[in-house]
Amino acid sequence: MSLNLVLIIGVMIAFLTAMFTAGYDAKPGVPKNNQ
Repeated sequence: MSLNLVLIIGVMIAFLTAMFTAGYDAKPGVPKNNQ
């Protein structure tokens, strides 16, 4: 496995987890007050 593939997969996982956690914390389009 090449290093580029590992980096891309890592970025994808980080982006997906951030998107899912943000979606669970608040609805899309609604600004958070604790930021």
